Amino acid sequence: MNKKCIILPLMLVFLLAAPSWAQEDAGNESTNVTNETAPSVLNLNYIWSVSGIEAGPISMAVDQDGSDLFIRAKYEPEGGKAWNAEGTGSVEGDQVELSMTAQKEDKMVATKMTGTYANDTISGNFTQTSGGQKIGGGPFTAMWISPGTSSYTPAVIVEEVKEPVASAAVNTTSTDAAGQAQDPKSRFVDVRTYKDKIGPGGDLSGVPPGMGGSGLN
Repeated sequence: MNKKCIILPLMLVFLLAAPSWAQEDAGNESTNVTNETAPSVLNLNYIWSVSGIEAGPISMAVDQDGSDLFIRAKYEPEGGKAWNAEGTGSVEGDQVELSMTAQKEDKMVATKMTGTYANDTISGNFTQTSGGQKIGGGPFTAMWISPGTSSYTPAVIVEEVKEPVASAAVNTTSTDAAGQAQDPKSRFVDVRTYKDKIGPGGDLSGVPPGMGGSGLN
């Protein structure tokens, strides 16, 4: 058999297959480059201790879904009133934004935190508002103290029980002209009380009607 007849078909097969091999290799290289250059999202799924906002530390649990953050927070001061808060946030690169709202006594207080993550710590500034007005702001620092949030529990809020105010007692006892107490339910009048006023020349002021014309002995 002629060797040329064998070689030519083999060369034709190689030439036809070469482009598909080249495309496959290029696709694999593109996938590898994409995987290597895709930025990873910071893991902030911890319980954090936040300082700088209140007089004492705030405990903040952050749950995470990709770059979206979900916040639960509490403040439990010694000898003070505790509060709970909820909010949301986001992370992009090393930049973190957090917002939460708490019921503090008789008003709602919103706190927005913007900071940078580095060395297990978020540092930045916060702004507090209530009723559409800015009520506070300044630097804050958050350091994670526990991985995950399964151990987080909200603060126990003790409601104050107000005792009802006792109404003042109303004195329904009346007195007669002589200063004697009279029972308001009684229909009878002690005529002896008016013996000095009834009779000729007596002062009839304060004497019940129908008693001025008779005298008493």
